[in-house]
Amino acid sequence: MTTNSTYSRLSSRTIAAAALSLVLTAGSAYAASTDVPTSLEVDYKIALGGFDFGSADVKAEISSGDYELDALIKTEGIAEQFFETTFALASQGSFSGNRVKPARFVSTYVDADSTRRVELTYPRSGPPIMAAEPAYEDGFGPHVQLNDILMTQDPISALLLPTRSATASPCDRSLPLFDGRRRYDLQLREDGMMEMNDGEGGYNGPVMRCTIAMLPVAGYERKTLIKLLAREDSIRIWLAPLEGSDVWVPVRLTLRTPFGGAVMRATRFEIAAN
Repeated sequence: MTTNSTYSRLSSRTIAAAALSLVLTAGSAYAASTDVPTSLEVDYKIALGGFDFGSADVKAEISSGDYELDALIKTEGIAEQFFETTFALASQGSFSGNRVKPARFVSTYVDADSTRRVELTYPRSGPPIMAAEPAYEDGFGPHVQLNDILMTQDPISALLLPTRSATASPCDRSLPLFDGRRRYDLQLREDGMMEMNDGEGGYNGPVMRCTIAMLPVAGYERKTLIKLLAREDSIRIWLAPLEGSDVWVPVRLTLRTPFGGAVMRATRFEIAAN
């Protein structure tokens, strides 16, 4: 394999992994804690440049003040012609006001060449504690300091955003996220209510659209992608309200990448009281 083709493959894999991770993270539903145990299952399809690229399947158990989340993200379609990547993510924690407080986060990354498991545990005070197998030679990542990761949460916990009231917007907030390597903020801003008609199998009804700006803090080396994702108009998400509750679920997300537009669309979402 030539040097150029090797670089192209690594660049494609890096951008794809970042896009897959961001798609899941940015596709943030929010939920107020509830006294009624609730199960959530959402299946997403991800397209890149008009081609099937991956899927994300999310399961959550929400009880009074606590949550458990599991997600499986994997490449599909055209992406598998170049590489196969799977992310298995899990988070457990609790709600505190309008914040999520994770207690434990586990991320397992698998591709054709490597496997890595990262676990973050969150003490009552101080920064999260990381255990990685195999270990990273540079610890938390390029230029990541302990002060950078204080009061952060893991990316998968961003799927649940509690609000203080039923009238509060799910969009107007900033999320300080850290996945064990990359530290960034997601700034959500409300972009208005509208109607969505996705046809048979999709979501049809009212949605709130939000713009998302990704602000890198530390842990990044590739500047081109980060500058693109940091543009406030490059990421949009549509949240659908669940009747009879103050829970909103993401039904669509779009963002621009160097390989074309990425679209995440919910193909199935089910919420039921246990």
